[in-house]
Amino acid sequence: RGRSFCAGVDLTAAEEVFKGDVNDPAANPVAQMELCRKPIVGAVAGFAVTAGFEIALACDLLVAGRSAKFLDTHAKFGIFPSWGLSQKLSRLIGPNRAREVSLACMPVTAEMAEKWGLANHIVEDSQVLSKAIEVAEAIARNNRNLVVLYKSVINDGLQLDMKHARALEKVRIYEVRDTITYPWLNLQPIFVV
Repeated sequence: RGRSFCAGVDLTAAEEVFKGDVNDPAANPVAQMELCRKPIVGAVAGFAVTAGFEIALACDLLVAGRSAKFLDTHAKFGIFPSWGLSQKLSRLIGPNRAREVSLACMPVTAEMAEKWGLANHIVEDSQVLSKAIEVAEAIARNNRNLVVLYKSVINDGLQLDMKHARALEKVRIYEVRDTITYPWLNLQPIFVV
């Protein structure tokens, strides 16, 4: 409920922050978020700067307040990104926009974030948390096992070309087909391949 979502890493302590192994999830909050099997709904009001931007990108869905500004200052301070921003941002908003955002340290407003597919919703700052909870509750009303599986197939599929991503979807169907039931119809699913 402060003025910023996350103002980034304290640059006076940056050397200590970056001493750890970048592949160690304990030293990398984004890696910890990526290990979460359930969807993460982010609520951003104010600034999400550099490390804060990377944390916002690790969310599965994002609600932005009108004051939200996403800013990558890696290039300004000569610190190389290590939590995925250089790869995730270009996949979300396209490589040309990502280059301008990162190389020119161009702020991304809430309106730009929504238009470019970075934010799912824009609301008044006072409504950010309630909208994020509303989205999370909508997800929570669904089949929990399928939600977890669906998130994983989307995320894993993003690492593949379309042909292999579609094959992955079929593999995942077979992994769970015996565990999915439709109690309201009193039927077992029929999978057509």
